[in-house]
Amino acid sequence: MGLTDREFGFELSVVEKELIFTEKYANTGFVQYDTRKGDYFFLHPSPFLKTPKREIYHIFGSPPPEHRFVELEIVDEKQKTLDNSGNTWINVKEAENWRLFDPSPLAEKRKIMDYREIIEFFTYPYKGEEESVEEIAGCSSLFAFSSPPDDNLSGGINSAILGKDSQWNLFNKPLKIIPNEFRRFNTDYFYYISKIEKDFTKTSIENNIAIHRPKNLLSDLPIIILDETQKKLSRQYNEQIEIESKIITAHLLDALLLQPHATKKVEKLMYEKIIEMREEYYSAGLLPFNQNIGGAVPKLASSYCRLQSSSNIDKEDVDFVVDLWVSMRQRAEKLADSPMKHNHMLELASDSRTVFLKLYDIIGADTEISMADAVRELRMDPEEFELAVDSLINKGYCVRRNNFITLLEPYTKKY
Repeated sequence: MGLTDREFGFELSVVEKELIFTEKYANTGFVQYDTRKGDYFFLHPSPFLKTPKREIYHIFGSPPPEHRFVELEIVDEKQKTLDNSGNTWINVKEAENWRLFDPSPLAEKRKIMDYREIIEFFTYPYKGEEESVEEIAGCSSLFAFSSPPDDNLSGGINSAILGKDSQWNLFNKPLKIIPNEFRRFNTDYFYYISKIEKDFTKTSIENNIAIHRPKNLLSDLPIIILDETQKKLSRQYNEQIEIESKIITAHLLDALLLQPHATKKVEKLMYEKIIEMREEYYSAGLLPFNQNIGGAVPKLASSYCRLQSSSNIDKEDVDFVVDLWVSMRQRAEKLADSPMKHNHMLELASDSRTVFLKLYDIIGADTEISMADAVRELRMDPEEFELAVDSLINKGYCVRRNNFITLLEPYTKKY
């Protein structure tokens, strides 16, 4: 969805609705200057929506800072035509004083959907064990709701997404709540969701990066998808999902304006949890993701507060996000053992590893595929493919019957 495509009231955030329609906030908004000199400026209802009102502001004395919310004291107002026809006009409002305005109380107002319903929304693509699906949905919602900057560091959540290609596609489905504008490089709130890992030189206010099976990404929260598959949905359910996604986008726009903070007591708790996370991460041995140990907990707790439309990080928030991380770490251990142990992968030729992992993504284990179809899917030279299959057979990761092969999970006794 694009931010300029919003047509209905429920697609506006609470802050936007209040600043557009409530007389109390008639001269309150997000500052954007119309000229380089800063003589005239607009007050938008949010950083994400231009004002629908035909009005512009001018102030005597010190001008307000750009890209901040302010409220103004108006001393004069007049209409001004913008062309010779006299048909195009705009209200020019003269202000005498300004003061900063905190939109947080408005952003925290009760929403159409409860945050638990938003987490439930993120479960919709998945078929699988209920608790596991809810954990994946919880992690995905934390990624979507981002985290604010801390001191001189950019905000945002980094996530390593580990699973098959089909599961990566499932992870992407609920993320249509993220506006198209946020996926562009020139935005302040940037979401990069890709199979291609990149180094970014541009630093936005918040950078949210989700990479499918990254090699180098420092992850705040890995999202491990093991046995979950795609759920079949009716047409009516899909229509309901479409409506809910627009409501959640509005919730997200309010959430991005919040800057959650913790008390000294909760900061101490986060420090203790970081120590526990460090011990868990290193004691687990080789894991298929790189963890941001020192900075993840504050980021994730802030994101969870945003999801709840709250500015206060409490103990329950910290416990929730750390428990999610522990669960994902445990799932990652299973993934490290399957489909192929790291030391076995190193013993295989690179072509064998490539054949196994790509076919595993396409068909999984215990599913028969013809040699001809496999060559066609992988676009390999048939002789090189034969050599790779022989290596997999020797290591016990594949069986061959006539011109068909079947990949095996490690250590199974099925064959």
